[in-house]
Amino acid sequence: MNEYLSAMTEIIQDHGGFVDKYIGDAIVAVFGAPLDDPDHAANAIGAALRCRGRLHQLNREPAEWQRFTLRQRIGLNSGDALVGNIGSRQRFNYTVMGDTVNVASRLEGANKYFGTTIMAAKSSFDRAATSFAWRELDSIRVQGRDESVSIYEPLARHGEETAEQKVIMAAYGHALACWRRRDFAACITALTPVAAADPPSAILIQRAKIFLAHPPAPDWDAVNTLEGK
Repeated sequence: MNEYLSAMTEIIQDHGGFVDKYIGDAIVAVFGAPLDDPDHAANAIGAALRCRGRLHQLNREPAEWQRFTLRQRIGLNSGDALVGNIGSRQRFNYTVMGDTVNVASRLEGANKYFGTTIMAAKSSFDRAATSFAWRELDSIRVQGRDESVSIYEPLARHGEETAEQKVIMAAYGHALACWRRRDFAACITALTPVAAADPPSAILIQRAKIFLAHPPAPDWDAVNTLEGK
């Protein structure tokens, strides 16, 4: 565990982030404070991609890791937050609080509903859209919030995406548009060629099959309400 946390922390710090705290096997990291960073969103996303790549490397190389496979989930959100020394008169921590932080935490957990490793809110996508290759995954409501959030997956740095990623991005983008106009059969058709290699596509196919058999209500807003954290 210490080896994993050390590897991820090094990457976070290399990209100008600071580790707020460790919560068990989780890392809470902040970009843009305490020092101002105009590129905080891009640096956070770049760090997330490197963390994903480093974990893949760790899962392949050290002999002692071959007995198991570690997985990770990363949630990214950008916005205003309360940052500073927070606590009691006897003990306090420099930390970050607020809705922006809570949404990032919810997105970390939401990865499990989509089969993804990294999930970013539109607020982060908007700040770094041109720097990375993205796909929009869905619009969701996370637990504890009525307002929907558009969510995106960064796949690679712009220009570094693979041919396979380009095919998946195009197929998923078309399928999501079909999904939102209630054309669930076309959604399934668009994703079938890539679903075996792409968990989010396979998951969306299953959701589309359910709606194909049992169409949503006329006032359906195409927002996926998640039941858990």
